[in-house]
Amino acid sequence: KTRLALAVAWAASEHFLDGAAFVLLGQIDDSALVLPTIAAALGLREEGGRVTREIVLAHLGERRMLLVLDNFEHLLPAAPVIADLLASCPNVAILATSRAPLRLRGEREWIVAPLHLPDLSRFPKVDDIAENPAVTLFVERAREVSPGFALTQANAAAVAAICRRLDGLPLALELAAA
Repeated sequence: KTRLALAVAWAASEHFLDGAAFVLLGQIDDSALVLPTIAAALGLREEGGRVTREIVLAHLGERRMLLVLDNFEHLLPAAPVIADLLASCPNVAILATSRAPLRLRGEREWIVAPLHLPDLSRFPKVDDIAENPAVTLFVERAREVSPGFALTQANAAAVAAICRRLDGLPLALELAAA
């Protein structure tokens, strides 16, 4: 989800005069911290007794901007805060990654399908599976942990089998590769 959101933000940023901001929410566990986390991501600080909401709304105001809220699923009670932000800042768009919908008016939900899987109906050759999205992700993450890792004829069948067993789910592939 995160990687896809970053790619979308990068591609869409040219349509937003004031760019895009990426807000990591995975590390917070209190929905009351969503707005302060957005403020911090925007580089905003409390000043003159103004509350965080006022500071964020004043900053975003009429800006044409994309806010990417990553990993919102565990903070769903903060959805009304996001609805308020959207209502108060008509030129701000929000892309929220979440395993559950926020249930906001105008929300569009896109289901992200698992990655395409390698074909195991015949013995896989390195060249046959090297371009497969699930295998590519697995190999990239394995190289981050072990820079010498390479997809070879000796391990191609095992890598393909792992990708199939994990149903092409990106997070599962990343964890298994580590």
